[in-house]
Amino acid sequence: SFPKIMPVKFLDAAGLGSITDGANALKYAADNGAKIINNSWGGPRSNVIDDAVAYAYAKGAVVVAAGGNENADPALSSPAGADNALTVAASDNNDQRAYFSNYGPGIEVTAPGVDILSLRASGTSLGRIVGGKYTLLSGTSMAAPHVSGLAALIASNHPTWTNNQVMGTIVGSADNIDAQNPGYEGKLGAGRINANQALTGQVRPFINI
Repeated sequence: SFPKIMPVKFLDAAGLGSITDGANALKYAADNGAKIINNSWGGPRSNVIDDAVAYAYAKGAVVVAAGGNENADPALSSPAGADNALTVAASDNNDQRAYFSNYGPGIEVTAPGVDILSLRASGTSLGRIVGGKYTLLSGTSMAAPHVSGLAALIASNHPTWTNNQVMGTIVGSADNIDAQNPGYEGKLGAGRINANQALTGQVRPFINI
């Protein structure tokens, strides 16, 4: 059957929320059977959030985290800096790092995150509005769901796989984009995700996240 979606809200209309509520949201999702948890949010580095990521990971979830938009090191924030998170940088349609995207050794993979067609909340005017109900948005918050979607596809095709196998497949099948990003070599994880390679088994030796 098609994977079920579990929206878990802890941020208010202004996008603000507490560390405790963020940690509880992660634990709630894991306790209620979430296999992939997308985190298009972040805040200062927090042991509370890191522990919640570890909790969800131990329960078998793939925890995907937006790398952040500060043009800095994702290790400074949570959940992006958590050891067990699959942390995502943003790239454009030329496989170049988005100017805002965080980068560094804490990034596992990169995914499209510039001018991504997104649902538009009623009454908002962020991005370039398309057709009234959509907008083009940019950010690692747009890149992370691409990775979460790929994780869901892999998990659906391989229902007995562990979260580590799913994560390793995403990382191991990514296309290296160092050539398109001089000065950022080795700082964009394994590269831009490649769904076709991930789903057809074109994977480098298993990588332990």
